Amino acid sequence: MAGLTGLEKEVWEQVFAKGTMLEMREEVVKHEGEAAHFKGVKMKVFPNGFQTMEDIFKVPFEKQVMKNDLLVDETGRMTFQEVFDAAAALGDALVNEYGVKKGDRVVALSKNRNEYIVAMIAATSVGAIFAPLNSYWKTEQLSYGLDDSGAKVVVCDADRYVQLEPLLDGRASALERVLLLSGPGTEKFRPNAKTTAFDEVISKHAGAKMPPFPCQKDDPAMIMYTSGTTGNPKGVVLTHRSIGEAMTGAVAAMTYEKTLAAARAGETLPEPEDPSLSAFLLGVPLFHVTGHHCVGLLSIISCRKIVLMSKWDPKLALELIETERITNFTGVPTMALDLMTHPDFKKRDTSTLKSLGGGGAAPPSTMVNDIDKNFKQASPLQAWGMTETNGIATITEGDMYRRKPDSCGKAIPNVEIAIWNARDEPVPAGAEGELVIRGSTCLKEYWNKPEATAKSITAEGWFRTGDIGVIDEEGFLQLKGRSKEIIIRGGENISCVVVENAVYKHDDINEVAAIPVPHPTLGEEVGIAVFSQSGARPSLQSIRDVCVNLARYEMPTHLYFWPEQLPRGDTGKIHKRTILADIKAGKVKDEAVPASKL
Repeated sequence: MAGLTGLEKEVWEQVFAKGTMLEMREEVVKHEGEAAHFKGVKMKVFPNGFQTMEDIFKVPFEKQVMKNDLLVDETGRMTFQEVFDAAAALGDALVNEYGVKKGDRVVALSKNRNEYIVAMIAATSVGAIFAPLNSYWKTEQLSYGLDDSGAKVVVCDADRYVQLEPLLDGRASALERVLLLSGPGTEKFRPNAKTTAFDEVISKHAGAKMPPFPCQKDDPAMIMYTSGTTGNPKGVVLTHRSIGEAMTGAVAAMTYEKTLAAARAGETLPEPEDPSLSAFLLGVPLFHVTGHHCVGLLSIISCRKIVLMSKWDPKLALELIETERITNFTGVPTMALDLMTHPDFKKRDTSTLKSLGGGGAAPPSTMVNDIDKNFKQASPLQAWGMTETNGIATITEGDMYRRKPDSCGKAIPNVEIAIWNARDEPVPAGAEGELVIRGSTCLKEYWNKPEATAKSITAEGWFRTGDIGVIDEEGFLQLKGRSKEIIIRGGENISCVVVENAVYKHDDINEVAAIPVPHPTLGEEVGIAVFSQSGARPSLQSIRDVCVNLARYEMPTHLYFWPEQLPRGDTGKIHKRTILADIKAGKVKDEAVPASKL
């Protein structure tokens, strides 16, 4: 509350009043384990907010919306009641048929479907750890994910089963059961002792009650995988409390800003709208924290309908906005741009949209003006967060966003952000440095990676984001770049190491450096700077042909040949800043075709 003006302080005391859901206090948060930060760190918490996933799932029952639609996908619609009934049936099967116990891992491997949400509710309600895997992964990446997570049950669709099936025979792992979702293509798979039809399981256990919830607030609820600089994805362990705190913090931040805006205008907040009139369009994958948390969980909390897209298609999105009367849309910034520049934009009715924004990648500073111009009735919104922060760490909306269009906003109330120099010392307002974050919303640890945990989280509980940023005197965050070797393409994190290891398989390439190449809508694409000892100049396609284990979005789309060894720094490591500077100066030209359509 420090630094607030008279009106701001008055509204703050009103919103966060003692005895309300949003009352805040400081509490020592600690976990079982050897890491220094596990011993206990004092943090801001919402004691009356969501403490577990069970608390989140109680909301629709308490608000009596069970007859309303919750999920809509290309296969059909499900009401809140149908979703929770199916989740209870699956939860009963997990515990009483497949022997799933507290702490066992249940994996989802699918495009966006209604059953994905059903599986998440079921798994976390019975104490399992829900672990969604990237649906773009190839067999080698998937094998790593299954082994690392120790998956006991996998919920999988037909397209992903093509990658999964070769891993089933003779597999010495914890995997006991695959629940195959219905749909075109399932009939072609041969019978397998580990595979059962998802629909059969739901029918068999129909009418069952959800088994008792066995978890405490600091028990793990989810493992979400994120690409890292070391190559293999890291499993981010998110506890029930950290998820609940992030969701409560997001609600608190938006409630405070809306209440403050109304107070400044001399108005009172309007009565909450009938939730049956609200609908969120989900255009990002549910294996990403933006899709799962910022759309999925927040929609369950607000009792909104979720319209799921199996893949991003701006033409279809515009149609769904019109036909499903979509009120809220959040995605990576490229998606909002896709909508506004599509030929069908002016042909479709988008007047129901009340909030439009994004996260997952830095937006262009023109974004807020573009939204105001094309969606006059919608409030522009921008947020920043990571998988490690449960998706939401800072947020800005409406007039606050318009005033500072380059900013990702202020920290949500139960989160601290700071900028540190190379000596881990705070820097003055306006100075660049590494963004660090601390809060009850942050990860517990990296799954099976104690060294990565110790490297990323200080003894005082500060998480090193690897992002370079600036915090101004008012507390607004602006991102400037990244210190970690990650390329963000349309919201997808891509490890430079993974790309480089794949390209090195080409016989004519002796050195490679994966680099980000700016793109007007995707944010960044994958470029590769290469050196060939023999002087060969292989085509981009021939290089991509050897990258068989890369997902489509990880494939290089820009190619730069170096006439000599790639530039190196004092330590002998390849110096990517010099490479990027030479490309920007026009010293080396792109030998590949223009922008990718992958």
